[in-house]
Amino acid sequence: IKREMVVNIAELGEEHLVNAAKTSMSSKILGKEEDFFAKLAVNAVKSVKMTATAADVAGYEAMGGTAADAMAKSGKERYKYPLSAIHILKAHGKSSLESHLIDGGFAINAMRAAQGMPTFVEGQDGQPVKIAMLDINLQRHRMGMGVQIIVKDPAEIENIKKREMDITKERIRKIIDAGARVVLTTKGVDDL
Repeated sequence: IKREMVVNIAELGEEHLVNAAKTSMSSKILGKEEDFFAKLAVNAVKSVKMTATAADVAGYEAMGGTAADAMAKSGKERYKYPLSAIHILKAHGKSSLESHLIDGGFAINAMRAAQGMPTFVEGQDGQPVKIAMLDINLQRHRMGMGVQIIVKDPAEIENIKKREMDITKERIRKIIDAGARVVLTTKGVDDL
């Protein structure tokens, strides 16, 4: 029975995978869009395919012997599909049929600091886009709590405010000079 009825997964065509996805997702919620979502799910899983290491195949040597021996005995290249690498971003107010897979890219559900900022950035002349991922504040620098400054001349207050602004501008200049075209920060951004 095993020789005649068992089929290797690698030999199955995409239609079998789509049918399996349809079966596992069958519900009244998807209804007539089941073909669309089944293909989307299959493509998403295929996009995270990676070659399994010897340790993955051997189950971290749980069977006795070394992990390398397990790979050598099977003689086959094995693959794994880390489902934790697939993320779903939800956009309210959109049609479910507007869903799409970002293959080979990355989607971030974040807000722009200002309406004038672009929503899409492409590399120039085949060069990739440099992204700065920061955990610093790009708002106007302010003196820390508990810092006391004794000012005798009111003009010095204006100089202090100007220097606070210059500190932020210096940070931004360094980011631009590094070639970053996209800045993602966990803190705030001021419109300078």
